[in-house]
Amino acid sequence: MIAMTDFHKEKADEALDILNTRGADALLLFPGADIGYYTGFSIGPSERLAAALIPFSGNPVLVVNQLEAELRGQKSWITDVDLWLEHEDPVEILAENFERLDLEDAVVAINEDAPWGWINRLIERLPKLFFVDATSYMSQIRMVKSQQELDWMRMACAITDKALEVGFGNLHTGLTERELAGILTSEIRSNGGGAGFVGVLFGERAALPHGRPGERELEPGDCVLVDLGTNVHGYSSDLTRTVFYGKPSTREAELYALVNEANQIAYKAVRPGVSCGELDSIARKVIDNGGCGEYFIHRLGHGIGLQVHERPYIVQGNELELEAGMTFTIEPGIYIVGEIGIRVEDTVVCTAGGCERLTRLTRELTFYPIKD
Repeated sequence: MIAMTDFHKEKADEALDILNTRGADALLLFPGADIGYYTGFSIGPSERLAAALIPFSGNPVLVVNQLEAELRGQKSWITDVDLWLEHEDPVEILAENFERLDLEDAVVAINEDAPWGWINRLIERLPKLFFVDATSYMSQIRMVKSQQELDWMRMACAITDKALEVGFGNLHTGLTERELAGILTSEIRSNGGGAGFVGVLFGERAALPHGRPGERELEPGDCVLVDLGTNVHGYSSDLTRTVFYGKPSTREAELYALVNEANQIAYKAVRPGVSCGELDSIARKVIDNGGCGEYFIHRLGHGIGLQVHERPYIVQGNELELEAGMTFTIEPGIYIVGEIGIRVEDTVVCTAGGCERLTRLTRELTFYPIKD
């Protein structure tokens, strides 16, 4: 297994090579997924400036507040950590590092995490700096996962599968959405999963794609939609299943079969060279042909890795072609307001020969007995 310091260094070198051919002299990263990916430093969002300055030639430096002194002990290929004190101007400290590295008039690549308040102040201090948006190039590198990254995602998905199976086993009349969310969260934590997310919706509330768990109590005949994820070493999982509390009606079973078919057909269509937009259209056609196209109101899926939602986005019009190692979700859904919502979501990886599901929980129509 490659040492993580080597992994981060290799990825940073890859980014620098791409950016340098496009005229950039340095890369400036602020807190977000990219700073961890390219440096190995774990830095959360804060009102205090934190930035990694990585020149094409010269020694990189991490500029952070003295409260983050513990970062010096983190495993990173960047060994120079410049701590600024509370009474100091952090922009001045960052500017001095630009000057020390002879980057006063450099072309500097930044990404979408860059806070423009800090960038504008840095420009005031060093007016010859020129900033370019490198988000697309840097995201392209992150889209293709290494074997180690995939192993971590498999672990996260396995924890999620198990937690949801346990959660569904606790269904009983009167259980609230929030109570089920608590059971799921506890199960994930007990199995080593990191902070993630949980969405639980019963009955007609399942028609809210981004609804949050509330005090709605489970009643016989309800559908139960759960959207669940965790992370291992920062790498995420994302799983949605819809089950029924009591035997579903014929209409409910037909709607579920339609959504599940769209999931399966899209899964079988995944292979290198297929565009993201084409994959969305393949699944959407299934829902359309079933007479429910108007109720499929979101894209088919999204990339996943260090962030739950990241590139590539599996949406109509996206001409980006899939490559082996890209991880994303397949999540067709039908949402009929005031009646029902059904979604079947898996985290998958495009392989050289097709596709692998990283989430493995059954997708078969499932209903649980009524328990008072």
